Amino acid sequence: MTHEPVHEDLCPLCRRPLRPEYRRTQPSGQQDGPAHVWFYRYRCNGCEAARPQQFADVMRALYES
Repeated sequence: MTHEPVHEDLCPLCRRPLRPEYRRTQPSGQQDGPAHVWFYRYRCNGCEAARPQQFADVMRALYES
């Protein structure tokens, strides 16, 4: 699986492309199947470091409405 975004959403604060974050389960030792991978959230390293609460509020409002 590639970790490239299908489309690039821009950060609402700084207008740079957001980076998708994925989560995965650990593969079971009793099964031969691959681990389950799913999309978790978008991240913007610059805004999360400089103004984390403002970034969290904007992203929550953007994707929960």
